[in-house]
Amino acid sequence: MKKFTFISLIGLMVILTLSACGSKASNEAKTSDYPNKAIQIVVPWGAGGDTDAINRLVAKELENILDTDVVVKNVSGGSGVVGAQQVLNADNDGYTLLSIHDSVAMSQLTGQSDFGYFDFEPIALMTSTYDAVATNPDSPWDSMEDVVEYAKENPGEISYAASIGSTSQLEPALIETAAGIDFNIVGYDGTAKRMKAVVGKDVDLGGVSVVAGKDYLDDNRMKLLGYTGEERSPVLPDLPTLKEQGIDVVSATNRGLVAPKGTPKEIIEKLSNALEEVATSEAFTSKMEELSTDVNFKATEAYNEFLKKNEKDMKKSLKKSGLLAE
Repeated sequence: MKKFTFISLIGLMVILTLSACGSKASNEAKTSDYPNKAIQIVVPWGAGGDTDAINRLVAKELENILDTDVVVKNVSGGSGVVGAQQVLNADNDGYTLLSIHDSVAMSQLTGQSDFGYFDFEPIALMTSTYDAVATNPDSPWDSMEDVVEYAKENPGEISYAASIGSTSQLEPALIETAAGIDFNIVGYDGTAKRMKAVVGKDVDLGGVSVVAGKDYLDDNRMKLLGYTGEERSPVLPDLPTLKEQGIDVVSATNRGLVAPKGTPKEIIEKLSNALEEVATSEAFTSKMEELSTDVNFKATEAYNEFLKKNEKDMKKSLKKSGLLAE
């Protein structure tokens, strides 16, 4: 009986060893010929916004580099949480990726979601974009200094459009803290809806990308009051920064790509290398310049460190502004 049991155990060990070898060989085969089918980039926002536009350019360049179809899928809702949740539960085979920016940490830290940056596999950072604070042309304010003066005399009266749990909510929160004022934050899901609300005078203020802001400005549908960059934008050189107007705030939207947790390291590395080619291509850099967006490529290891610091700094800011979830 003991002999039989011993032989059975040996047989089981052989089967498990062969199975493990087969699994390893299968995984190696999957990564060696990656990609062999279409890749999907989930953009957790509606079509027409900055994140959507940038990722469609990324997808177009990736197709040429990886020699496969790269499809952008818009999954809006929950200020980016719905689309991110979809990728969180996707197969970790490298064929479903997620476009992220600072809203992932923002949503987690404010209690809008129960997952953050490191529930995914970071691949690479691609761009950083600064905003302009906008109002409608008929508003009584011509600068952020005017806004601060009015807000101090009328606490909570000025409405500010933001996607709750995203960087567009962090922006007014930082301004509130730095200037010692209070806004009435009004939630809108996505950039396009926020801008429509500002133009339609449904809200007083909202953040807008420089390029979109310039278009609105040229059409006299919007008035720009301040820029969130460290220095003035070359596209709008006459628009002073918030810091120039006495508001010590610099805020950017940092866009990158991540994959489901457990995606093989070899696939992450291949994607990171391909994205570096995208970031250094003339077609991409010239398009980003047109969009007034900085190409800020960071490969996987550097991106991980960037996200750690970003999360730490954001937590500190949210705690100061009272938005950090307990």
